[in-house]
Amino acid sequence: MLLNHIKIFSVSSRTFSTADLSKLLNSESLLSELNLSKCFQCLRSTNYPLVMSTKGNHQDNAKYAAVLIPLCVDSKGNLSILYTRRSGNLRRHTRQISFPGGLRDNTDTSYEDTALRETEEEIGLRKRRIKILGHASLIRPPNTAAIMPIVGLIKNLNLKKELKINEDEVDEAFTIDIKDLISPDSKRHTQFKSGYSSPTFVVDNYRIWGITGFLTNLFLNCLLPNECHYDAKVGFVKPFRPAVKKSDF
Repeated sequence: MLLNHIKIFSVSSRTFSTADLSKLLNSESLLSELNLSKCFQCLRSTNYPLVMSTKGNHQDNAKYAAVLIPLCVDSKGNLSILYTRRSGNLRRHTRQISFPGGLRDNTDTSYEDTALRETEEEIGLRKRRIKILGHASLIRPPNTAAIMPIVGLIKNLNLKKELKINEDEVDEAFTIDIKDLISPDSKRHTQFKSGYSSPTFVVDNYRIWGITGFLTNLFLNCLLPNECHYDAKVGFVKPFRPAVKKSDF
């Protein structure tokens, strides 16, 4: 929507001009020590829905993994998030959008090591280019490895020059501006037969859903200031069940 050549964004019930939104999403304030402290306190204290529960005992032989949420900032202070599209050669989650990451192995001394190692293996981004900001709580999705989300900051990333895509694992890597992710035009939801509803983001030809959509929604909710009025609630449509007449029996 254009009004006097100024783009208008609606986040929740609040409307912002591009200028207002730029101030709220300024990297200087979002990456301040105070805001990051608030962000990671939020990430570690959030009550996950049952399907993403952090509670309960995991078996001793359970697998553990880490993913990197790569927060990018350019020379103008604009913030974006780096994603990958999984390779068509993979057996699971083929061509779905994800964060860099994977299972811990015996060489990793921490979840941070896992996230950095997997990122370098998948997209060729050197560990020294990533500043670890913090982590969330361990997430235990059903029927897969427990996942530790790690947030890392990358300054002035040059996608074409710095990344070397491992085509066995990744089809492409790309960034999406935070302002595009929080646009109401981008926010959707995916509803499963079990009744669980998951946050989904659609930006251009990219559809971010599943664990990646869940983590994106969680991270934005914790990172953004209250003044943004970001609505992290996930849509849910009550399934239609036609009334059964007695004559049907």
